[in-house]
Amino acid sequence: MQIRTRLSLQFALLVGSILIAFSVLIYALSANYRKQEFTERLREKAINSAKLLIDVEEINNDLMRIIDSTNYSSLEDVEVVVFDYFKRSKIYVSGKTAGLEITEELLAKARTSEEFRFRQGSREAIGLLYTNGLRRFVVFASATDRYGITKLNNLLLVLLIGLLASIGLTIITGLFFSRQALRPISNVISQVSSITASNLEQRVDEGNGSDEIARLAITFNEMLVRIEKAFQIQKSFVSNASHELRTPLASITSQIEVALMKSRNPDEYRDILHSLLDDARSLSSLSNNLLEIARAEQDTHALKRMPVRLDELLLETQSEVELLHPEYQIEIVINDNTDEEKEPTVNGNENLLKLIFTNLIDNACKFSSGKPVKAMLEYNPDCAVITVQDEGIGISPDEQLRIFEPFYRARNAINHPGHGIGLSLIQKIATLHGGSITIDSNENEGTTVKVCLPYTH
Repeated sequence: MQIRTRLSLQFALLVGSILIAFSVLIYALSANYRKQEFTERLREKAINSAKLLIDVEEINNDLMRIIDSTNYSSLEDVEVVVFDYFKRSKIYVSGKTAGLEITEELLAKARTSEEFRFRQGSREAIGLLYTNGLRRFVVFASATDRYGITKLNNLLLVLLIGLLASIGLTIITGLFFSRQALRPISNVISQVSSITASNLEQRVDEGNGSDEIARLAITFNEMLVRIEKAFQIQKSFVSNASHELRTPLASITSQIEVALMKSRNPDEYRDILHSLLDDARSLSSLSNNLLEIARAEQDTHALKRMPVRLDELLLETQSEVELLHPEYQIEIVINDNTDEEKEPTVNGNENLLKLIFTNLIDNACKFSSGKPVKAMLEYNPDCAVITVQDEGIGISPDEQLRIFEPFYRARNAINHPGHGIGLSLIQKIATLHGGSITIDSNENEGTTVKVCLPYTH
């Protein structure tokens, strides 16, 4: 069921319930008023008849019947019965036929009660005690309120017709107003349906910018901005990855084709093999970095974490890097400010954390042209801080804004080996561990990279 239909039905049900309660209240009050008004008329009739019959000596039973028959304002089908209190005998009955059956129980109740009302079939009656000095009489008056019942039935019919018409009108107007109220949402749905991967730059109309639907559109537009940015990064990543993979593969293919053109001496074949080995290593390094980026973006809940001592990991990384590149000059500084009874560990994935040290140190040494690189590890109260300083080519301020994009390389780094993945990978790993990375660099003066890793995340 559509929201518009559901809202209309709920609104009609609410209004209908209110109208039903209001109609029931009106009918109940009207019925009660009719009953009280008719009872009051019966009381007046009973008292007036008793007064005329008992208090006025000139009026006897026959004259009283004549008076009742000629009184056009009297009640319809009225009957008045008067009993002597002590003798319990009838002293007056109006009308020729008795319409009210008076039992001993009713007579006894009238003798003990000053006034009570009761009903026999369609007749409504009242019994009361009338006193004239020392004389006491029991008076019963009954009649049929056809006029009052007819008016009450007409009121019931009017209320039912009005109730059904009001509920029907409520449903129709509810559908109209709900359609008007939900039209902005329908417009948003229509606009969202037209957005595809090829037109992510399109945005949803934000309306007045203040109501709930406008805030929904604003939130959706903000999500579109993030999705568009992610698509752009993905396109750039795929394009750059394809280019980086194609370059060593083309080099390997061309060198093999050249080597097969003619027979060569062993030294030439050795040189070709060394060149092929360098390209294969570059290709392997690129593939490994791409795999590590994919690992860094995996589900954090599936990532294996354990306490890792960063000082031991840093020294281990230094040894491995110097073994592969003996020409690198790496200085390690570890400032342990933690409690002696507490081991300075970070809860994380050891392999990914090791990649932070490896990439930071390798990048610093690669762009330092043989100058010393300083790697510092410091334990602050809230996090461990890894700082790597070099005196290399540095990064210009305008390029520092894009330095964390995958495969992006600064202009002055084009002639140095690499693929532009290292800093992007470090940022992803740091973010995965709840940390952060900052860069302070001046062109031709050097670069300082600082990574903060919380102890628990």
